[in-house]
Amino acid sequence: METNGIPRPSEICLPPTLPLPVDGVNPICGTKDSYVPAPLHWKKAADALQCSHLDEVRKMLSQFKQAQVVNLQGTSLTVAQVAAIARRPDVKVRLDKVVAHDRVSKSAKWVSDKIARGTADLQIELVRFLNAGVIGKEFLPTSYSKIAMLVRTNTLMQGYSGIRWEVLEGMSKLMNENLVPKMPLRGTVIASGDAVLLSYVAGLLTGRHNSQVMAPEGDVITSLKALKRAGIPAPFELQAKEGLALVNGTAVGSAVTATVCFDANILSLLSEVLSALFCEVMHGNSEFTDPLTHELKHHPGHIEAAAIMEFLLDESDYMKQAEIKKKENPLTKPKQDRHALRTSPQWLGPQIEVIRMATHSIEREINSINDNPMVDVSRDLALNGGNVQGTPIGISMDNLRIFLAAIDKLMFAQFSELVCDYYNNGLPLNLSGGPNPCLDYGFKGAEIAMASYCSELQYFANPVTTHVQSTEQHNQDVNSLGLISARKSAEAIEILKLMSSTYMVALCQAIDLRHLEENMREVVKHFVQQVVRKTLYSDEKDGLFLASRICEKELLQVIEYQPVFSYLKDPTNTSYAFLLQLREVLVANALNTCPAKDGEKEISEEDKYLIFKRIPVFQNELKAILGDEVTRAREKFNKGDFPITNRIKKCTTYPIYQFVRGQVRTELLSGGKKISPGEDIEKVYEAFNEGKLGDVLKKCLAFWDGSSGPFTPRPGASSPACNNPEYWSWFNKTKTPFATSGRGFWTI
Repeated sequence: METNGIPRPSEICLPPTLPLPVDGVNPICGTKDSYVPAPLHWKKAADALQCSHLDEVRKMLSQFKQAQVVNLQGTSLTVAQVAAIARRPDVKVRLDKVVAHDRVSKSAKWVSDKIARGTADLQIELVRFLNAGVIGKEFLPTSYSKIAMLVRTNTLMQGYSGIRWEVLEGMSKLMNENLVPKMPLRGTVIASGDAVLLSYVAGLLTGRHNSQVMAPEGDVITSLKALKRAGIPAPFELQAKEGLALVNGTAVGSAVTATVCFDANILSLLSEVLSALFCEVMHGNSEFTDPLTHELKHHPGHIEAAAIMEFLLDESDYMKQAEIKKKENPLTKPKQDRHALRTSPQWLGPQIEVIRMATHSIEREINSINDNPMVDVSRDLALNGGNVQGTPIGISMDNLRIFLAAIDKLMFAQFSELVCDYYNNGLPLNLSGGPNPCLDYGFKGAEIAMASYCSELQYFANPVTTHVQSTEQHNQDVNSLGLISARKSAEAIEILKLMSSTYMVALCQAIDLRHLEENMREVVKHFVQQVVRKTLYSDEKDGLFLASRICEKELLQVIEYQPVFSYLKDPTNTSYAFLLQLREVLVANALNTCPAKDGEKEISEEDKYLIFKRIPVFQNELKAILGDEVTRAREKFNKGDFPITNRIKKCTTYPIYQFVRGQVRTELLSGGKKISPGEDIEKVYEAFNEGKLGDVLKKCLAFWDGSSGPFTPRPGASSPACNNPEYWSWFNKTKTPFATSGRGFWTI
């Protein structure tokens, strides 16, 4: 059958569904010869987890992007296809007549033959009394209403509902014309399905006078006009059970949940990539990604999260620079990073496991039979049961919001470190990008906004499903509250998108500041060296070499290790540590009382006195040129003229920077510019909502093959396997070297 470039469901790790009737025979038939899978679908559910989470996200993104026609068969609908129908009005729906027509028609005929004609009147009354919601100004987004029709149509195609094929065709025609009924935002507990909300779909199909239909151009039209525009000559006269078939399902809640799961999977992958980028701009220690650490913890989610971060950090130019500085001066920063970075795989891993389970649960739900009663033609009976209960929706969404709140907290913790000059390893306070920090408060306002987002999302982490009320004269005495939970999860997704957008802009600001830092350090080094050679090498009167020339190396080391942004505003200000440390080097050499080392000449008392005399000369010369030269160099940098290129271009995370700076068109923010942080954040947020982020993440991880490192050859180091080969034989010899302090990979 035609797939329009979309991978077949069997290729994308779909969760299982119940078997359908074959030649009119139900494989689950209650006889001794019946087939009931053992162990009752647990193995199928487990098999759906055999691929990596990244593979699933890649396939979701491909399905979403490639979808042109969603071919409904009843059992093969995916979360990505639901999202495509919700967000891409050009995607069409097609009913697979070859697969589903016969079984749907047999089910409808069985109902027609078995149930008295008079019950058709009950269908009209059913739709009328269920039209009990209030639409008003605040109604369910039409994209959700449309995918509710999609999911309900898909379920009805399995042939257990007793509805005519023509009614299903009518729904597909309305969807393809983007004619969607307005539904109330509230009013369902999903215990007998989304009956109240789905009654508005039935109201459209039957031409009810109160039915309001959103047209693609944004106008509200009547049901009769909508039916006519869709090529349906007259409203449907519902036959026995057809009204019940339309309203008695979990389609609204499961459809909204499907879009939430689609976004949550992308956001979870983004959080892994941004954690790696955070490590880069903070000059962190990538030892935390070593696979042995995670193998010994056993949890698959954080093993994968760590492997992804390891891949992204491998061969990173920032990590190489950090490693060099660490070797030269191990005391410049703590040996291990704070938990927001060091434990990020352990923090994110369980959340990824939760989102995968929720996604698989919802894909089962959108392909499930959730009618009551169900028509079993093969056994000639109608089965009364409880598939109308939407518990998988409510539970999945409550769990998912806890996952979203956990990502949100990690992101806020990382953001807080990034903007604080006490923690961020030399970046300016608030990531201010201007020359005068007194007039540039950078991301101070953004941090306040992030705290607000974080608090609101953590509030949303509170469960909905613990607030069940008995209803319908205690018939629905337990109910799932699935749509309420799904709506709150959709709100939480939007908040996390705001946080992610803010964080991405801040990370790109930090990248540009690192670039500025590196260029300004070279400028300062160049002119300090120039002044050293002019004032400390020789006496101006007699041209004799001075002992002070030996201070050059130590002076340049001060430049290397003193944070650039601690003095860049006014590099020769005597209140700043930079000039004080330069002076301290000269004074220390002048006061040096240590005996000379072997092969070195002792500095005489006269030479020490001459060093003292050269300190004001050196200082005055430095003051004369350094401030102006730094200002000129910074102006050139702002115009794109700099000698050292941005290190991010040599990093695997570069597509994130390229997306924020190039595709979205943002720039380094500073107090002297009119552009506010919120303007750039909003650009990223809009690009997020336009679905552009998925391709960026795929570029970052395009060459990751699902394994742990090392990804590049490294110098050898002995393996612990040599000490106890039997014990360590389980551990792949190609794992990374960080357990041996990063000095090599293990060889057995």
